[in-house]
Amino acid sequence: MQNLKSSNAKRQKLLYYLYYTPLVYFFPSIISRLRQKNILNNSFQGEYIQSRVRYYFKKTSNFRVSNKGKKLSELFWNQFFKNKQHSHFIDFYLLLQFFNKNNKVDFIYSTKDYIDSAIAKKHHRYPTFVKSRPIGSDNQNSILLKLNQVKLFHFIKDPKKFVNKKNLAVWRGDIRNNAIRKYFVKNFYKSPLLDIGQTKPNENVPWMKSFMSIKDQLDYKFIFCLEGKCISTNLFWAMSSNSVCVMPEPKYESWFMEGKLKDGVHYIKVKDDFSDAEEKIKFYINENDKCLEIIDNAQKFVRQFKNAKQERLIQLLILKQYFQSTGQYE
Repeated sequence: MQNLKSSNAKRQKLLYYLYYTPLVYFFPSIISRLRQKNILNNSFQGEYIQSRVRYYFKKTSNFRVSNKGKKLSELFWNQFFKNKQHSHFIDFYLLLQFFNKNNKVDFIYSTKDYIDSAIAKKHHRYPTFVKSRPIGSDNQNSILLKLNQVKLFHFIKDPKKFVNKKNLAVWRGDIRNNAIRKYFVKNFYKSPLLDIGQTKPNENVPWMKSFMSIKDQLDYKFIFCLEGKCISTNLFWAMSSNSVCVMPEPKYESWFMEGKLKDGVHYIKVKDDFSDAEEKIKFYINENDKCLEIIDNAQKFVRQFKNAKQERLIQLLILKQYFQSTGQYE
């Protein structure tokens, strides 16, 4: 099983920076630019690929880059001296290298003032590249890319069968980044069906519990996936497991397309105030076949993100469309 303990996750993160940082700072970008047209011209771009592009990049009319837009070298030096969102920058920079280095873009993490995820929740005046956006019909100026991959796109192979797991739901996490998390653990930690608790901050409260590894969480049939600053970060590995995800309807989405997830198909939906959470868990404990169907659908949904070449192609097509829409594509 891969990455089930925090030490393994830290090791993966270290390897990510050791491998990709030299590519950003020392690899000649002209090599990527020479490869770009060959990749785009020789890659199969069927309806599925195009549907993904349309989902992430909803803007259909031409537009202009804002006066705060930055070109590749400006993003590089801004990151070098100011920004702390290293993985966002690395993922974005390695894609931009495939295009003209003088092209300008609006990027949510392009200045130090834009680090807070609260800004990513806003509706932008100009089409802007972001890690996450609000789910809805009015988010067309938020263009999604696969950013912060090292933290988010962490999938697992679960050796434990659903039927052999505990008839309980589990959650551990930091309650500081979303009031809903605090409300949840404070009001439902006594439930005999829910093994839930905060791990951060360290406080003398009844619902304070020790850290629980992913490996240990996989002992439970149901895993709560709660949004933090924006998206739910445990949703990625939980949907690749043999447990069922339980959560309120997502309010934000990333490259993972949380807006496409359906109640009773990919996860079990509970009310925003969790008032029906215990009722839902009781019901699904006795619906083994339905749970196995949800798990199978969730794992199928996850598989579409595991093809590295396809994922890169979709992102390059998004950037190509962006530069065409802003009159910068050669």
